[in-house]
Amino acid sequence: MNQENIQDIYEETNIEYISIPIKCYSKKGQYKEYSYQHLSSVLSMGDIEFFTLTVLLGKCVVKERKSVEGGVEQFFKLTKNNTRKDEMTILKAVAVDEVNNPFILKDYHAMRKIWIEYSYAGFDKLYGWYKEGSDELKNKLSEEMISYFDENLVE
Repeated sequence: MNQENIQDIYEETNIEYISIPIKCYSKKGQYKEYSYQHLSSVLSMGDIEFFTLTVLLGKCVVKERKSVEGGVEQFFKLTKNNTRKDEMTILKAVAVDEVNNPFILKDYHAMRKIWIEYSYAGFDKLYGWYKEGSDELKNKLSEEMISYFDENLVE
């Protein structure tokens, strides 16, 4: 695989829109009585930024994916001409890292599953911090992400 092939694959998928679900369903027929929608406004983020943040939390802090079988999934609207390149770069890097193969970039559904499952793990962690005290949410988030990056710094 050469650099041009990777570039072509990389540019094929972009996300234009994500909607954050009102309630998170953990098991079929059972739901948690809280909403994640307000957390993006607490952090002053748009939905795409917030989704990317929760994916990173799931991947880097929780370190496991959470199945959403029988649950509510985020809705994605795709476009080829997307200005949200930073978020897409991060999300695609997570997918490539997860399977250790850049060809996952050709499989939107596989990437989407990875993103959603890490996102729900991140949602739960973030909501737990929020319940501890919304004033401390940004500080806790910053501390956890800085700690993760410090632990994984390559010199």
